Amino acid sequence: MEVLKGVHSIDHSEEKDHSLETWILDCAEGVVLIDGGMTPQAVENIAAELKLMKRGWRDVKLILVTHKHGDHIKNLPKLKEVTGAPIKAQKLEAPLIENAVGVKIEGLDDKQVIPYCGGIEVIWVPGHSEGNSCYYLKKQKAIIAGDPIFGDPNCNITAPPEKYCLDIKQATKEMERLLKYDFNHILYTHGKDIIGGAKVKVKELVDRTR
Repeated sequence: MEVLKGVHSIDHSEEKDHSLETWILDCAEGVVLIDGGMTPQAVENIAAELKLMKRGWRDVKLILVTHKHGDHIKNLPKLKEVTGAPIKAQKLEAPLIENAVGVKIEGLDDKQVIPYCGGIEVIWVPGHSEGNSCYYLKKQKAIIAGDPIFGDPNCNITAPPEKYCLDIKQATKEMERLLKYDFNHILYTHGKDIIGGAKVKVKELVDRTR
């Protein structure tokens, strides 16, 4: 589903409650896939969305990963095979993902701007994992957040659960990094995307958890 101009959100959850998402960016420079899901069905879902966009696997020029957890990376070998695209993640996370899935992962620096879709900036938000990162889309005023926040089908958001975090105190504190950016929308893996008014909701969450 196209949720913003050139930004497609794919709901992989069986219940269709937005409890597991990935994203496709339809850029002038080529298609960018962010996270790949964990099941063969997720690969089929991505292929179906590309078809609706009148695109195919070979139009995917870059795969970005938010972090190392299995629900984000298990399909990377298959996606590498069908797209041939380079796969990149934050430099602390890249070797961890590479060791887990056996495909080459290139490292990205915090605040590095990737030249697609008017600029995609890496936001390092550690705590959930060592190199957990978000991607800021300046043109759309949107953050593709992955797992620094969790939510529900009603757009109620929380810090990530402690059981999924490397360091829950750090993960909770580092949510503040998102507030440095000018954004109206936030798209995250586990919960319904917030389209409009997202920065206010994230600030409220940060204030609650200080």
